[in-house]
Amino acid sequence: MNPLTPREAARRRLLDTLRREGPMARVEIGQQLGMSPASVSELTASLVDEGILVTEETGESAGLIRGRPKVRLYFADTLGSVIGVWTGFNRIELRLVDSAGRNRASRHIEHPLRNLEAEELMDVLAEAIAAFARDTNAPNLKAVGLACQGYVDTRDGIVAWSPVLGARDLPLASGLNRRLGKPVLIENDASAMAFAIAQRHSELRSGRTACLMVGDGVGLGFLIQGELYRGARFGGSEFGHVRLRRSGPQCRCGGRGCIEAFLADYALHRDAQLIDHRPAPTVLIPGEDAMDAIVAQARAGHPALANLFREAGEVLGDAVGILIQTLEPDHIVICGPGTRAMDLLRPSFEAALESQTIPELRALATIQVVESSMDLLTEGVVMQALRELDLDLARLRAA
Repeated sequence: MNPLTPREAARRRLLDTLRREGPMARVEIGQQLGMSPASVSELTASLVDEGILVTEETGESAGLIRGRPKVRLYFADTLGSVIGVWTGFNRIELRLVDSAGRNRASRHIEHPLRNLEAEELMDVLAEAIAAFARDTNAPNLKAVGLACQGYVDTRDGIVAWSPVLGARDLPLASGLNRRLGKPVLIENDASAMAFAIAQRHSELRSGRTACLMVGDGVGLGFLIQGELYRGARFGGSEFGHVRLRRSGPQCRCGGRGCIEAFLADYALHRDAQLIDHRPAPTVLIPGEDAMDAIVAQARAGHPALANLFREAGEVLGDAVGILIQTLEPDHIVICGPGTRAMDLLRPSFEAALESQTIPELRALATIQVVESSMDLLTEGVVMQALRELDLDLARLRAA
């Protein structure tokens, strides 16, 4: 595809700003992009004429002429829609979003994905997506974004390995594209969550941001100036499988002593079973109710379960210390369902971090906990799919 012309690049920057920041007035767009009022007016006028942007009066004064209302611009919702998908352990989450970024529908499906061969797995996913699109009357479906656990090659659209899927070197993007007839982008789920969180928190889009997702597993999404960094092979990071202790507990990857083997929900539930002989989950990954019960007992003073979270907090401190001393991020975000127990993890987390981190490096990074749901996984890939569509909208059509 031909590179963007200077005018198209300016349109792209403007659309990207609106996609990231939400509806804005022209004067705000100019301030954000460092453009003159004349340039902003010219660009937005053509985008409105083409039906890409629409306007609304806010009732606020524009500040230039007394009493003149401020006019904000935002994406039209008639440009098509995208579907975001997340594949977890034997479950599929789907989300339909219109071109303005508004959620239109969502669906949760339980399905045994783990033991499916590659072609059968792609058949199941394609049918789930197609049925969701039919049932929701998805308007002019343009693209599909899919977030998956494991090592994901985003450039070639391949899931090289995933702890929740049996097939390896899975050509997921091309396989779904062939079945659905739509562009398909895939992303590591921790990177998808990191991207979604950065869209909600503007301060995380400056400098380097490391988002450590704790839940079903442990993943890392890393952003530089708000854009995902994926590495030389476009695969992102498998930080949860960094080995801390060679003789540590068993990890889903086949090794022992990985970070996630101490911190992930399945690891905590496995150890809780050994402590008080609670029933095993019907699937490998415990549900939210099961994890909430363990947390509640620990908060109520169960000594062994409280100690389980104390030890997990130490590992979390070690993990964040590794991030600080290897990547020197400006911001570290701890996110994912595992933050449900942050009050139990925090004392030992902070003690471990303080004892194992060079103080001068520790002072460079802000650390915050962001409560987050699994909805952010589909939100992250939906936002990326919309940005890909915006790239096409930025191109000028021949008269």
